[in-house]
Amino acid sequence: MIQIAGKDILTIFRLLFVALFCLAKPVYAETPRLIGSLGHQGSVDDPELYLRYLGQPYFRSLQPVLGLSLAANGSAWLGAGSALAWRPGDSGLFLRVTSMAGLQRMGTGRELGGPIQFRTALDFGIARPSGAEFGFGADHRSSARIYRPNPGLDTLYLFASMPLK
Repeated sequence: MIQIAGKDILTIFRLLFVALFCLAKPVYAETPRLIGSLGHQGSVDDPELYLRYLGQPYFRSLQPVLGLSLAANGSAWLGAGSALAWRPGDSGLFLRVTSMAGLQRMGTGRELGGPIQFRTALDFGIARPSGAEFGFGADHRSSARIYRPNPGLDTLYLFASMPLK
């Protein structure tokens, strides 16, 4: 009998979710944009400022992304990866998934096991006719079991973005 741990199920769910987004056809081409977020690191109860740059799509609507976050506890994270948005119909609503690998500076925040940390985010929002976007999101940061312990860190945030073209 095959037993699957809870974390393995979450990993499988994430992979299936990203695969479904890759199959989705975009309503319109994504544009490069700058996203600013103000969030709250859940387990350590500290505010966090999070900036992301989404570049020109390079495969279908997959966009390169660079991220930088700074928290009140002195922790910082810098990473790069990809983002994919799904925009159903003409409602302006969207769902964006972002996955990045990066380096973490601990500060006085939560010990995450080591400097290499992966960050996966899910944004829900609405796009305005001007191209500006507003919404909320959640992300999870962990070492993907590179280090022991691997406690992870969750952040909830509000964001606003503007197109750069």
